[in-house]
Amino acid sequence: MASTILISIFEGGYQPLNALTGLAALRNAGHDTDFLDAYVEGYDIEKLKTYDTIILPVPLFDSLNSAIQLVKELDAAGCTAEKVMFGQYATINAPYLSGRYVDHVVSGEWEVPLVSLMDRKAGGEDPVVNVYSHGATTPEKTMQMLKLRGTMVKPLRDIAPNLSKYPQPHLTTLMGEEKIVGGLELTRGCHHKCTYCSVFSAYDGKVFLGDVDQIIEDTDALVGQGMQHMTFIDAEFFNATRRSFDALARIHQRHPDLTFDFTTRVDHILENRDRLGELRDMGVRVITSALEFPKNEVLQQVRKEVDVEDLKGSVRLVQGSGITLNPTFIMFNPWVTLEDFPRFHDFLVETNMENSVDPVQFETRLHLYKGSPLLQNDTIKSLRLEEQEFHYDWFHSDERVDELFRASVTPAVEGQFKRCCLKC
Repeated sequence: MASTILISIFEGGYQPLNALTGLAALRNAGHDTDFLDAYVEGYDIEKLKTYDTIILPVPLFDSLNSAIQLVKELDAAGCTAEKVMFGQYATINAPYLSGRYVDHVVSGEWEVPLVSLMDRKAGGEDPVVNVYSHGATTPEKTMQMLKLRGTMVKPLRDIAPNLSKYPQPHLTTLMGEEKIVGGLELTRGCHHKCTYCSVFSAYDGKVFLGDVDQIIEDTDALVGQGMQHMTFIDAEFFNATRRSFDALARIHQRHPDLTFDFTTRVDHILENRDRLGELRDMGVRVITSALEFPKNEVLQQVRKEVDVEDLKGSVRLVQGSGITLNPTFIMFNPWVTLEDFPRFHDFLVETNMENSVDPVQFETRLHLYKGSPLLQNDTIKSLRLEEQEFHYDWFHSDERVDELFRASVTPAVEGQFKRCCLKC
């Protein structure tokens, strides 16, 4: 048994890409590291206590909360292991986390920093890169803050549970058939700066490109596990438009029976209107797009750079292409009024979506996480806020809107996740 373990908590119900890239980087560098996907396999606190170092990826808000719970259980059981976090929500909360719950937090891209940290722990003398330790960056002479590009590592797929352990019921509903689903990413980050988005907070408009040949090899590995459908889990599929088309064409040529889904913005749908048929012919079956709310004020406040007519146009384009549109919304937000909800229904009727929207979307609420650019928004500043550990609860200026939200919330269903995207 190794002295270090990397534990995946939750990555949106997919085989855990963040965890498996971090694991690959460590093993490639010669660091013997065990792996556990707690989402699929659960965990044994007594066994975990035997490790010297425990590494936890936290790419999502849900995974952050679950990781904190695990850390508390470990501490209560007397675990003395050094604990490390990395991933999007670790980056956003790095100084706070490293001062309270874990010893070290990677800020930003994780492969190189994880290796540098473990090299130092093993007695190496090279600087630790992009890591907060005990509430602050490590001492200057042992620490460097570097801009890392071209460091994305091919994940170790054969170490994780088989893809069959990660069902995607919502995709089954959208496609009308159940398929074995895998997920990978062409890029990390996003060029756009939607103010509600945690990707913007973590990446500040930067994009990191994966190596396409490496991505093809990863696709082959997923197909080897039985993958029939691939989700591109990029925050924005068209971060590099030509590159995305080229990569998809190569994958389709190599695996012509694969189908695909991806996430993109309304403006990119409009820009690529003449190529939607090409995407369909290469196997794209579902496009997820954040429509937010069909009200221009909402779209302006969150910097979507489109208007309601653009929403309608993008919906018509996707519907006419033979690809299924999976729209997401921030149904309850500070800029809607009670009178807007009947208008929302009218929008769905006008766009022929009244029977095709995931019911979860009717109860989504703006998540005001700590570090959100929206905390500087004048409307948000005027609201009553209640501070929680990693976010703020906000209260609408019209209590009736909050009452409607509370009445709209349905009980959680196992295996189905109440989120607007794969990056929040």
